Amino acid sequence: MMILYSAPSSYYSMIGRLALKEAKVPFENQRMDIHLHKEQLAPWYVALNPHMSVPTLVDGKTILIDSQDILRLAANLAGNQWLDGNVNFAPQIESVVKAQYAIPIERLTFCKAMMHLPILRFIFPRTLRGIIKGLQARLPTAKDPAALQAKIDLNESRIAYFTQGASLQEKMAVERKRVSTYLNQLPNPSNFLFGDKPSSADIVTAVLFGRLKMIGEYSLVANDARGAALEQWFSRMQQQVAFQQADIWLRFQWWRILLRA
Repeated sequence: MMILYSAPSSYYSMIGRLALKEAKVPFENQRMDIHLHKEQLAPWYVALNPHMSVPTLVDGKTILIDSQDILRLAANLAGNQWLDGNVNFAPQIESVVKAQYAIPIERLTFCKAMMHLPILRFIFPRTLRGIIKGLQARLPTAKDPAALQAKIDLNESRIAYFTQGASLQEKMAVERKRVSTYLNQLPNPSNFLFGDKPSSADIVTAVLFGRLKMIGEYSLVANDARGAALEQWFSRMQQQVAFQQADIWLRFQWWRILLRA
């Protein structure tokens, strides 16, 4: 059976879980503690995923380390149960998925969190600096120093983004505009976004809407020109068994992080 290494609160892990559940692909979900114990940095996990990110899907000797690849796999395994292979819809579905992945979810999430809890403006950069220090200590003996350095560079860029330049309010305004642009690209949904069958577009959009609810930005959907139709679509998605089983967070659950639940 496939093993999906995912973190409950991780946005891209949610895409992986929902995609596999919606495609009815059997898999074992291996919970990763990326907050307290930072298991994504453990040597055993780095051997699977040099990017030190979640999710990772292991299927025998095949390892997928990007949620986009997991999404494609799910679509392929779903076959004609999804619309991805339909030539009439495939280009539009691909365009929606590509646009969703162009939204910097981490910036959207943490900008809002820091605005809501100002203490995070100090905690988040400090935590990243601690991670960087630990990664730098491992560089001399690393099997893949380039991947380790890439992770260091990524964390340094995160610190720079959240501590330098424009205010958080200005940055948040930019991210809201990105989401609004994405919403404008969506079709007027019927049962699913593009018809009577799900697609990769439904997966990524459902997870995005869940994140908007979690951070208190769902009004972006409600205020859209097709807000009522999109809200009805998302309500239907939430009633899907796959959605309920995929553990899509609609609110932030601190206790699950602290208790590793």
